[in-house]
Amino acid sequence: MAKEQKYMSIGELFDLRGKVAAITGGASGMGFASARRLTEAGAAVLIADINPETGKKKTKELADAGCQVDFVKCDVTRESDVANMVNAAVKTFGGLDIMVNNAGIYPLKPFAEMDTEAWDRVMNINMRGLFFCCLKAGRQMIKQGRGGSIINITSASAFHPTAGFTAYDSSKSGVWMLTRTLAVELAPHGIRVNSVSPGPILTEGSSSPEAMEMNKHRLKGRLLTDGNRQGRPDEIANAILFLASPASSFFIGSDLIADGGWTLT
Repeated sequence: MAKEQKYMSIGELFDLRGKVAAITGGASGMGFASARRLTEAGAAVLIADINPETGKKKTKELADAGCQVDFVKCDVTRESDVANMVNAAVKTFGGLDIMVNNAGIYPLKPFAEMDTEAWDRVMNINMRGLFFCCLKAGRQMIKQGRGGSIINITSASAFHPTAGFTAYDSSKSGVWMLTRTLAVELAPHGIRVNSVSPGPILTEGSSSPEAMEMNKHRLKGRLLTDGNRQGRPDEIANAILFLASPASSFFIGSDLIADGGWTLT
């Protein structure tokens, strides 16, 4: 018979005090929203981003609010950078318990205009870079022997193809299956691997004039949210907090689709 677990209060379920998280692409959009949410729950957070100017500015914003936070420059396509990120988390905060793999790109490129350079760029960041992060973080968590949580950001586009996003959709489908495979391999170590699949989220990257014009037609009438609105970064951060916390203790290899009903229409 399984050992009966202690009943946890709402406060305990979302208490991340004593935990250390690293977030790639953490200086903006869903990444920064997640950094803010996890620090609010008590976690120490390492913001990893390819843009040091923005990263340091955002890190200072949280530090000035009394949060435990630090920054490290990280290009996820460079295995050495990813190793340095994990080492920085250990050196600064004493370990790594939560890895949020958020860094990614989503360039619009019709298939007939695709070349190997464009394809490789998307795959190197969205798929290969995420693999590096899972590998380095997973090894550190195994070494620590106290379990952990790896959260991959895939996309509703992994299940709902869109013209012009062949490389992006393919990469995110790959992330979804990588998540499930790693969940099987890492579960014996007490490491839970799950993913979040956001739909259209209004971030810095998706609020450019070009992106807004594209989404005006792509999303019209397809979102079931009030006013056919796009999602907010904090709405994805809430899902990440859930998967990082004891509240999701029975979630292994799961994917949370947070898309405002986009894939239903």
